[in-house]
Amino acid sequence: MIGSVAPPSPQTYDRGLADLIAGDTAVSHIDGVAGRLLFRGYPVEDLVAASSFESTSYLILRGELPDAKQARSWDIELRRWRLPPQAAFDALSRVPRNAHPLAQYRTMLTVAACHIPDPERTDLDAQWRRPARILSWTAALAAAAIRHLGGHEPVAPRDDLGFAGNFLFQALGTSPSDDEVRVFDASLIAQAEHGLHAAALAALVVASTGADLGSAVLAGLGALSGARHGGANQLSFEMLDPLEGPSQARTWARRRLAAGHRFPGFGHRVYHCPDPRVRALEPFAERFLTNRGLGHRWRTYLALRDEIEAALGPKGVFANIDSMTGLLYHPLGLPPSAMPIPFCLAIQTGWMAHCLEYLPDGTMIEPGCVYVGP
Repeated sequence: MIGSVAPPSPQTYDRGLADLIAGDTAVSHIDGVAGRLLFRGYPVEDLVAASSFESTSYLILRGELPDAKQARSWDIELRRWRLPPQAAFDALSRVPRNAHPLAQYRTMLTVAACHIPDPERTDLDAQWRRPARILSWTAALAAAAIRHLGGHEPVAPRDDLGFAGNFLFQALGTSPSDDEVRVFDASLIAQAEHGLHAAALAALVVASTGADLGSAVLAGLGALSGARHGGANQLSFEMLDPLEGPSQARTWARRRLAAGHRFPGFGHRVYHCPDPRVRALEPFAERFLTNRGLGHRWRTYLALRDEIEAALGPKGVFANIDSMTGLLYHPLGLPPSAMPIPFCLAIQTGWMAHCLEYLPDGTMIEPGCVYVGP
């Protein structure tokens, strides 16, 4: 009969793609019940305690920790790309100084990506040549964006500093101490990979279309710019900063809890238990803040955390890593609006690893949708 419509086939879905399995991976394992996070089989706590960001990024991308020869080659490759195209820095001069540093950084990377040789080449050999360039270019560009906030010019890199130390030098214009480098490096390691979260999925979708790895990273940055995703450490620090001590923190938290407010840096879509990344960074944070004469800030944070977790822990709400990184970045000299940037620098490692893992036999990602119209 003309105009008749066959009944639709059964369709099921979860709002926000919750619990959807997009494939298998060897990059990382997240156990949100037991509170475990493994990078290529290594517990995040062990890597934070004993590795470096350079070695951890190699592990995440390549599948195993580097031996001495591989570590030297990877370090040389990272240092080789510390000078992005000048055109990217020129673009910064036309970006409003009060624009969010993440938006400035993303804009510069868009320009820099136009200068990647043979960007139309997306075969695996070409894609594998891009991670070191992307990691080092983005570090320099992000540092320039942070300096732009204060009206300062970019700073040239230093060959004698590793990835973490050189970023701090280029962002702040002063030589970082060994303690500052170590605590910042630990934060990068802890945040270098976290499964197929929203930004990683955005990057993977773009890479699956046959786009280059730089375009995939830009997609991830766009997803990470949302306050629900990448800006929680800034919001968490701004929540904690006005509190003058443990007593005030407890009183304030109880009042907010009674009013039903949410707390940035607490709760996680995957973890319904203490976040293993918090556990990994705790000794670094306590020691660093105490040595800087900021032990009261650490005790205030613990008091706030204890109150929130005592009330919400039975519901599976605990402190996540965003509750802690701002505590580390503020005494380093990073302004609150720049606090999401180290998260971006670190976790793009995981995005690239997932893309490179998917590409050899992955098809273009095109999920369907459930029709609810007439």
